[in-house]
Amino acid sequence: MLLCIAHHESDASSLLAAGAEYPALHAALAARQPAGKPSTKRELSWSISMEHILQLSQSYTKKYFTSGHLLALILDNDEDSVTLLRECGLNVPEFRATLAQHLGDA
Repeated sequence: MLLCIAHHESDASSLLAAGAEYPALHAALAARQPAGKPSTKRELSWSISMEHILQLSQSYTKKYFTSGHLLALILDNDEDSVTLLRECGLNVPEFRATLAQHLGDA
């Protein structure tokens, strides 16, 4: 999901690109795949926490819900994504604050 947010133009991808662009995220995630496992965009692993985030996002769909909200759910519920963002050089606490401010303005 994090790769989808980074890849498709949205408010969240614009915020994310300031610290971790899609090519860097994809390369870092692909590097984590076991040797010999394909690392195409469609074959990257899907974590159990991503299933939980998807369920949470569906519970919010009756309210105003944006890609920024989805990104916030990812930051709050998927430590692997947070680690990946750190590996790409993103200052996660600062980014959380920026995202919270952005969502507060929405």
